[in-house]
Amino acid sequence: MPTDHRRSRRIEAVRGGWGAALLISPDAVLGTVHGLHVDRKSRIVTRILGARHLVQALSSGVRPSAEVLAMGVWVDAVHALTALGLAVADRHRARAGLTDAAMAALWAAAGHHDLAPSSATPPDRRTVRDQLAVLVLSHVPAGPGLLSRAGNR
Repeated sequence: MPTDHRRSRRIEAVRGGWGAALLISPDAVLGTVHGLHVDRKSRIVTRILGARHLVQALSSGVRPSAEVLAMGVWVDAVHALTALGLAVADRHRARAGLTDAAMAALWAAAGHHDLAPSSATPPDRRTVRDQLAVLVLSHVPAGPGLLSRAGNR
């Protein structure tokens, strides 16, 4: 991966592929990777998560700002926590929840790592996605800390 996160993040191509697999073939992913009996609810949730991964891959894959990366870290961390909640709440889906939590935690860690050398986008140069990321992160738990790591003081 290039050292300058603003050029591209190749890891997002992997995320995009994963998202596409979840959207196109949720039964195969749920049955093979997660070892689940596939029902209608699982299929719908899996497709929603696939769409989420595709959107995040598209917004974070090419020339992402530090603010957009920070937002991705937050989304992935929340995803990991909710997947752990699934593992605790539903024993039949525990394997799926733990697998999903581990994957989301790895995405969050990769994004957090990429924030280390980053610098904030000057307010007059922020795109709509940068402004949205700053707005959201300013109001969610742990968001201000991520903004600070992204160079926003």
